[in-house]
Amino acid sequence: MPKSNLKAEIIVAGALGECVHIAGPLNFLHLAEEAGWRTVFLGPSVSINEFVTAMHNEKANQVGVSYRLTPETGERLLGAFSKTSDGLRADGVRFAFGGTLLVAERAEALGFFERVFDSTQPVEAVLAYLKGQVNDVGVESDYPQTLVERISWKAPFPILRSN
Repeated sequence: MPKSNLKAEIIVAGALGECVHIAGPLNFLHLAEEAGWRTVFLGPSVSINEFVTAMHNEKANQVGVSYRLTPETGERLLGAFSKTSDGLRADGVRFAFGGTLLVAERAEALGFFERVFDSTQPVEAVLAYLKGQVNDVGVESDYPQTLVERISWKAPFPILRSN
């Protein structure tokens, strides 16, 4: 979890395998930056070996993996990814997954990822996770209390956005 007095917290993220859908990882990294992380975007179609190399080279504390294609292929890729990355997880690297509902269900069943997002969670839940908060949506003191602060905090999203 990022800590305000540490600046070395690094998160890497990308789309695994043949998946080219990058909006999710980019949004995740944008939110991570807002939560105080240094971010590294690996891009689309990232192989397992490229992920592992980046995790080592960047000395990542957190890894965001995305996959939005077929659940069967996703399950196979995520299974291979988890086996290859389990040593890093044992060393304290945290792993999160984001994808479609069907792929997220398969990712959750693996038991490898600390957190699985399926695109139905509000932005606040992702931010709460990245800030290390126990509750998905935080508590009142986690949120700006004035309209001007709230507009700035939600940017580039409108303050009335529900997710």
